[in-house]
Amino acid sequence: MSQRKRIRGNPSTAPEASQQPDAHDSEDDLLSQAQTATQVQRNLEKLTPEQIEQKVSEVVQFILIKDQKKLPIKRADIVKNVLKEYKSIYAEILNRVSQILKQVFGLKLVEIDVKNHVYIVVNRLEHQGGDCMKV
Repeated sequence: MSQRKRIRGNPSTAPEASQQPDAHDSEDDLLSQAQTATQVQRNLEKLTPEQIEQKVSEVVQFILIKDQKKLPIKRADIVKNVLKEYKSIYAEILNRVSQILKQVFGLKLVEIDVKNHVYIVVNRLEHQGGDCMKV
């Protein structure tokens, strides 16, 4: 009973607190969607190619480790743990990461939850038929 009274009596309790992260995520989504290609290009020009490649490599490593541990790959985790101040070029970095995963590892990065930006890694290589060698 006392919890119900607190929730009804104080508008800044749990129900609204649970809505705040969603509102924050929505703001981030709107900001990232509103960012034009020219804005991304301007942000890319502020960085050296070496800085960008370093972050791309770090994101590839982060994704491979998350996949190996069978943990969800979330955009928020990538930004928080790897990209940090490079958040403004997230889309470009993710495009390059997808290309590397495809070309080097034969993997495809697939977004399974568009709202929460959750990704999985899928093997793109075909299974080769034939006998397996027994050791």
